[in-house]
Amino acid sequence: MKIVVIGGTGLIGSKLVKILKERGHEALAASPNTGVNTITREGLAEALDGADIVVDVANAPVWEDKAVLEFFETSGRNLLAAEAAAGVRHHVALS
Repeated sequence: MKIVVIGGTGLIGSKLVKILKERGHEALAASPNTGVNTITREGLAEALDGADIVVDVANAPVWEDKAVLEFFETSGRNLLAAEAAAGVRHHVALS
């Protein structure tokens, strides 16, 4: 099963990717560090191609209230649209 972990190179995401791989899943760490950006959509469609599940453990890069809200609104909107286009059936979000 292909599982894309948004925020997959961060503290929680990197641990999740490791566990998923140990359990035999094709786990993809998706983050700006790996060429996937949910804000600009860069690499997003390619990362989601063939994905069964997306797990979103991304974190905002700043902590100012308005900027955090804008990050999660934009990221979530872009991610859900890309998932629908790719036929992803399950979305899990850590909040």
